[in-house]
Amino acid sequence: MLLTTLALVATATPFVAGSVAPLRRRSNRQSNPAPMTATGNAVVFDVEVQFGDQPFLLLVDTGSSDTWVVKTDFQCVNATDNSDLPQEQCLFGPTYDVPSDMQYVKNQTFGVQYGTGIAVGKVGYENITIGGITVPNQKVGIVDRSTDKGDGINSGILGLGYPPLTSAHYGSTLDNSSLLLNRAIYDPTFVSMYKNDLVDSWYSMAIERLPQNVSTGPGGWLGLGELPPVAHSNDWAIAPIEVTKGLPDVYTGGIDQITLMTLSVDSITWGSRSKTSSRTTNSTSFQAVVDSGNQMNMVPQEVADEINAQFDPPAVYNEEAGIYVVDCNAKSPALGIEIDGHTFWHQSADMIIQDASTGFCYSSLNSPAVGSGVTLQFLGDAFLKNVVSVFDFGKDEMRFAARTGGNGTTGGKGNGTSSGNGNDDDKTPVSSDGHALATGLWSIASLALLTQAAAALL
Repeated sequence: MLLTTLALVATATPFVAGSVAPLRRRSNRQSNPAPMTATGNAVVFDVEVQFGDQPFLLLVDTGSSDTWVVKTDFQCVNATDNSDLPQEQCLFGPTYDVPSDMQYVKNQTFGVQYGTGIAVGKVGYENITIGGITVPNQKVGIVDRSTDKGDGINSGILGLGYPPLTSAHYGSTLDNSSLLLNRAIYDPTFVSMYKNDLVDSWYSMAIERLPQNVSTGPGGWLGLGELPPVAHSNDWAIAPIEVTKGLPDVYTGGIDQITLMTLSVDSITWGSRSKTSSRTTNSTSFQAVVDSGNQMNMVPQEVADEINAQFDPPAVYNEEAGIYVVDCNAKSPALGIEIDGHTFWHQSADMIIQDASTGFCYSSLNSPAVGSGVTLQFLGDAFLKNVVSVFDFGKDEMRFAARTGGNGTTGGKGNGTSSGNGNDDDKTPVSSDGHALATGLWSIASLALLTQAAAALL
């Protein structure tokens, strides 16, 4: 999501560009890769996670680290005035019936902030099962108060990030000044899974589009030490996970360490879908966070302005909404993002999103998330729909292969002039958001803006 995570620094292993890290399959694992469900017409992606014997759909998030679920009697809270709201207004699905013998972590509380809200409660131990693989006695958040909202069917979040920004806190009460302070770091669910040798130390993802005006359907695959069963190129881009530049000490504890799923983008190319000779390339490298909980790509301001001006008619930045509004029938420019010498082209279907609650459309390419002195770029679902992605904790690297067979665009090294590279069509089918625009956006850069609401809630 545009969200929070920190990283456990592992020893990097030299690797040859274009090859693939260990892709050993464990055929004895049932339901792995695990199927995902897309909601909001493929702007949110959920996977089934069992808490003990209770199954829930949780939002799959490479941009956060905690696994949490709302409990049966949780209180939905108004983020504006902190008044109590009926549970249904938080839009969560089924709730967790806390077992009578539930074991809570002593002298710890759970509290996490996102760009969309906060969730607070207790830290407990539960057996967590994903894709038929069970992690016994995993630390999880049991949420009893939330300003955050679901998608109508999910019940919380599956954070797939690194340990340092997990959101347990020491003490029986939470610090009213910030939920980023006084954290009790623990191993998130996937980290526990591979440390217990239940899977290899990487997971993969392939997310799907839905047909226009279809709000919910098959969303792709989450592979735990497995590749998803989709067609893709065998030419992999390999990107080291980097220390994110410019994060304040409150996010890092003053330690120079990996914090987010951050990589370097080599360049961005855009322009005509039919005339490759008229395309423009910006070769100024920049860092970006790869975030499955954010439907947008967020790039440097000047690049976002230039690309959005290439829509026909042009997309226009709306200061109040913080997005580029565009005609739903606009023709979109070609867009290619280069990583490790491989250019990944976006299908036109991924360039415009339609908000179902208002009917207006907006570009999936936005300017950076800015807040509390932090400026972050992101590669979100608009990018991830075109690739198979691998997140490797053992090597501290990410790997990407272009989807083939109709779901992605051709990747590979070169200048983007070969057949299929950004030339899928001129008219842009739009994706319907399915819920309010802000609901799908999660931002570490927005966290400080929630401090006052958090203090009042607690």
